This record gives sequence, C-alpha cells and structure tokens, in this order.
Amino acid sequence: MPNVRALRFNYVYWARHDYRHWYQFGWVPVTVYAMNLPGFLAGRSLLTPLTIYAGQTSDYKELALNIANFPKFLQLAFPTAVLDHYELLKRGLMVLTCLILLAGFWYLRRLDLTPQRFLVVATWSFWTRTMFLPSMHDRYSYFVMVMLALVALLDRRMIGVALVSIGISTVLYLRYLLNADAAIDLWPLAIIQIINYCGFTAGTFLHPQPEHLHSFR
Repeated sequence: MPNVRALRFNYVYWARHDYRHWYQFGWVPVTVYAMNLPGFLAGRSLLTPLTIYAGQTSDYKELALNIANFPKFLQLAFPTAVLDHYELLKRGLMVLTCLILLAGFWYLRRLDLTPQRFLVVATWSFWTRTMFLPSMHDRYSYFVMVMLALVALLDRRMIGVALVSIGISTVLYLRYLLNADAAIDLWPLAIIQIINYCGFTAGTFLHPQPEHLHSFR
C-alpha cells in the first residue's frame, strides 16, 4: 500500500498549489524498493509492491478479516448479500474510499496546512484507508494507532478517540493470538469504531484548529 499513501499526499500538495517539496516524493519509490530488496533477491517481481494488495483481495475473497471497520460491518450485517456480490462490493468500496479522500482533500484546500494539522490529516487519510478498503486486517491499522496516539498528545479532544481505537485494536489482536473468534464478537466493535472514526473526521474538518492545540515548537 505505500503507492496509495504516496498518491494521497501528492494530492494534498497539489490541492494546496505548493510545489516546493515535490522532489521529496522521489524518495517514496526509493525507500519502498529498498525495503523490499530481500523479496526481489528471492525472486519476486519488481511490480510486486504495486500489485500485492490487488492479489490479496483476490486470494481471500473476504470484505474484511480481523478488523473492526465498515466492510466488516457489512460482512456481518449482510453475510449472504456480501457473498453473492463480493466483486461488486469490493470495487464499490475502493471507489468509495477514493471519493472520501478526494472530498476531504478538496475541502482542505481552503485551510492552511500547519505541521499540527498535517499530522491530523495524515492520520485521517490512513484511517480512511483501513476503515473503507476491502480485505483489510488488524495489522493494517497499527500505524493508525501510533498516529492517533501522537494526535492525542497534541489535541486533548482526541484522547478519547485514541483510547477507544487503541483499545479495540488491542482486543482484535488478542482475539487473533488467543484464537478467540467465537468469544469476541466483531459486530459491536465495528459499529463503535465507525462512530469513533466519524467523530475524528468531524474534529478534523469541522473544528480543525482548537485553541488548546499544543505546538511542536
């Protein structure tokens, strides 16, 4: 997924008409391929970093794995419909994710992207990906939890959001480690996490610069 992350942040800079740092995005493919060097030496194709996610959605044939997000809610609420229309729903969720990101970044054109706000927007964009893309699992959300913890340190409004999300992520991983699928129901966790995401989104876009936001300086 690094290519998807790069595209999102490229769009942020394009929308702001700020071209001063475009050259820094050249490091994205360099670092992606450097980190995947062992795989290439073992015989993987150079296109694997770009195609691995598409392959995963074809292999598992599930809208969501061990994660509390919108596709998992659909999967649990409408199991028969999801099985019957998996390919349609998979593509629809990909399109929905892109539309949400584009709408968010289009709105942000009118705001000054301070370092603090950029961290919040980056967190929102990563969380949007794990919240709506198909075939996500718990490990995709770990970086989001780290980002939420950083945001909570800067903005007291987000402490509750971070605690709930990290708590759910911990429960999900314990569910996997202890093989406790039957003991832990993902449906209520998915609903709570969706509401939590909506609260974070509202805080990001409706009240983006609270007076009590701490400074990096």
